[in-house]
Amino acid sequence: MHRPSKATLEADYDIPGIVNSYGQTFFHDFKYLSDSRRRWREPVEDIVRSGTYDRLHILTHAFWYHKDDQDISRTVRDFVRSASRERYGQMAENITDMESILKEDEIG
Repeated sequence: MHRPSKATLEADYDIPGIVNSYGQTFFHDFKYLSDSRRRWREPVEDIVRSGTYDRLHILTHAFWYHKDDQDISRTVRDFVRSASRERYGQMAENITDMESILKEDEIG
């Protein structure tokens, strides 16, 4: 699940064999922190260092992190472009002489 509705959060689903990280335990018994849109809404490093909380539920999105420092625009732009290249490759595998219809360098 990503960005579950309030009803889903309140339902506290118990799914056998799966940890429901949106369950009541993780949202009521843990301190929840997330880097949504590559932005921590609270000073996560300070909170971890403080030792104030016995249990932390920290959600990170690997999508935002790179070997080199990238701003949010570049991250999203590169992701969208890679999807276009991937889709082009899939089409090229299924259409004979794809280059005669659309050249790969035309997709940006």
